[in-house]
Amino acid sequence: MKPFLKLLAILLVCAFNTIAQTPFRVIGYMPSWAGNVNQVQYSKLTHINYAFLLPTSTGGLQAIDNPTKLQSLVSTAHANNVKVLISVGGWNDGNDSGFESLAANSTYRNNFVTNMINFVNQYGLDGVDIDWEYPDPGASANNYITLMTQLSTEMHNRGKLLTGAIVGTGGASILNSAFALVDFYNLMAYDYNNFDHSTYSYATQSVNYWRGRGLPASKTVLGVPFYGRPTWESFAQLVARGANPYADVFDNVGYNGITTIRQKTNLAFDQGSGVMIWELSQDATGANSLLSAIHEVVLARTGNPGGNAPVGQTIWLRGNNNLYVSGENGTQAMNCNRTSAQGWEQFTVVDAGGGKIALRSQGKYVSSENGTQAITCNRTSVQDWEKFTWINNSNGTISLLCNNGGYICSENGTQAMSSWRTTIGTWESFNYGVVSALAAISSTTAAVAETHGAIPEEAAATAINVYPNPIRSGSAFTVTLQHYNPKAPVRATLVSAGMQPVAVQQPNAKTFTVNTGSIADGTYILEVMHDNKRLVKKIIIQ
Repeated sequence: MKPFLKLLAILLVCAFNTIAQTPFRVIGYMPSWAGNVNQVQYSKLTHINYAFLLPTSTGGLQAIDNPTKLQSLVSTAHANNVKVLISVGGWNDGNDSGFESLAANSTYRNNFVTNMINFVNQYGLDGVDIDWEYPDPGASANNYITLMTQLSTEMHNRGKLLTGAIVGTGGASILNSAFALVDFYNLMAYDYNNFDHSTYSYATQSVNYWRGRGLPASKTVLGVPFYGRPTWESFAQLVARGANPYADVFDNVGYNGITTIRQKTNLAFDQGSGVMIWELSQDATGANSLLSAIHEVVLARTGNPGGNAPVGQTIWLRGNNNLYVSGENGTQAMNCNRTSAQGWEQFTVVDAGGGKIALRSQGKYVSSENGTQAITCNRTSVQDWEKFTWINNSNGTISLLCNNGGYICSENGTQAMSSWRTTIGTWESFNYGVVSALAAISSTTAAVAETHGAIPEEAAATAINVYPNPIRSGSAFTVTLQHYNPKAPVRATLVSAGMQPVAVQQPNAKTFTVNTGSIADGTYILEVMHDNKRLVKKIIIQ
């Protein structure tokens, strides 16, 4: 009995580790007939399934609808590190005769698999999603396994994904042997009936049904609807008609509001490995976006935002253009074009509740203006538009996600700042520093900046070495990082007493040289950003 219990414990630990190590997926379906490729919030997705490609009864493929849209989707998604799969089948008015015929015949099946390989290669896709609705029990179910076995071998041999869409509950025709063949299954936990077709309770039933049959959590993706029944109206249409975006019922239409979507996303984190959406074009925009609600849960559960924000500290924000963000005295739209950080370029980070922060300068709060105009710093209190999610980026910068689903953008300092960008690029990334850290300029010892990811202050003396220091005017000095990660970038900035950058470089090395050139004599701060840490050292040029 004891050896059995020991083995059971080991298996449970392994199973837990498998769940914990599986990256959380957010999969959105994009139909060929709906949605704009340029309006997708790519930064909040991991996969997009283009729907639908239809098979013929002999294993051929019908011409894909809107092929230029698919090409544009692949190009744009890949540029944003999002995978694209082709979804084959769909409801198709209940006609699955193509699948039934080809899966039952070895020649037709081989034709289909070959055609899928060619299609994936032609469009540069990342895999195939089989949405056969639905195999029947008996021979049809066995044929499904034979087909998926061939597809699994051919796709995986080429480094491609194979996924499937399956009914929420009662899927007896999907045999357990299919679980090992796919990378994951999307559970269609909706359309259960004509009104309360996709409740949280039904989501729980769906997950429990498939997990209870042996589908691993790492392959369980919970499907959520962005539409209501019985009218089939999109969530966007319902909200436009007056539906409460946080409720689930309006005018006898059942739908999933923000609260339920958040609950389901948490369920997927606890019992599965992702969320699937049917379909992206049905989402509302701005603060009512269901995809943004999913994304907020993802950020909270993966530990990226909020908790590491320097709440209670006064900071400056510097854009990729090396200029500072300004509140513009609260009298006009904000800009990222200041060469130094004075009063209106300093912001106190305030806890806004619910994992959000607010930014206050000179008693006024920054507002996203809901993405409808340039951002301002003129609010006297914190409401939804003044709340932001603080996101720590992998390169040591930060981004600010607004409640409208957009990111604060510097606009590279060439125009007023905005809050409608849907992805994080260089203009949506900011360096920051705690203003009090600049007091190190009058200190005779090195200090570690009081910023996100900073190493303990007692380690400052050995964290970064500078030689010589003081430095003779016009000469160079050498910088050595004691805790160097070769996989992480290095960015060094020499900042004047007025907080103006006078030298910037990205050496990406443990040891590098900074030439003072024509920099005036004086006391400066050397700021080095590396491996999610920001180190500060006092530099004297004389």
